[in-house]
Amino acid sequence: MASVRRASRNKNDILMKAGDVVAARGFENTRFSDVAGHAGTSVSTLQYLFGNREDLVVQALRARSAYLLEEARRRSAEIADPLERLRWVAGHLAAHDGEPEAARAEWMLWVEYWRTALRDEELAAESIVAYDGWLQLVRDAVEAAVRAGLINPPADLDRVAQGACAIADGLGIQIALRRPGVDWERAGEITRAWLAAALDCPEINLTDR
Repeated sequence: MASVRRASRNKNDILMKAGDVVAARGFENTRFSDVAGHAGTSVSTLQYLFGNREDLVVQALRARSAYLLEEARRRSAEIADPLERLRWVAGHLAAHDGEPEAARAEWMLWVEYWRTALRDEELAAESIVAYDGWLQLVRDAVEAAVRAGLINPPADLDRVAQGACAIADGLGIQIALRRPGVDWERAGEITRAWLAAALDCPEINLTDR
């Protein structure tokens, strides 16, 4: 029972590890035994905490997506220069990690998240809220640059945010598919170039300011 209590306290850690497994194996092929091995716990503990495999996978998708958004918000807020923040946000939309396989794993997880949401109304509603969080990340960065007098206010800020996220999503799928010539660096370059054009601010696309 003590081990179960410890596991309960570390439930979020288990969900993060479960996310790794889902990214590698997919929703249907993720088993309790896979997660238990990767998380360093037991199948019985997973059954106690999550009940069944489907609930474990769905909770892992929720936890990992929430974590990625919160990390993006935190790291964005740490960048004082508004144009540098815009550059970082544009690049981060397309790839969440500098390591190629880590970036691909995160996009594999997002693909599983979206696939699962298509069949689960509750998760679909949550995914819309999560997506709105990414749109707001772009809006906030653009508005900060506007307040600093570095760019002109866009005629349609929502269109800019939607466009940046949509381009990044499309590139992310190509990263997941390992399309030649589309790695996380290239995806970031393309997203930054689009945002620079949309905001009429070439500096967003510069690697060094």
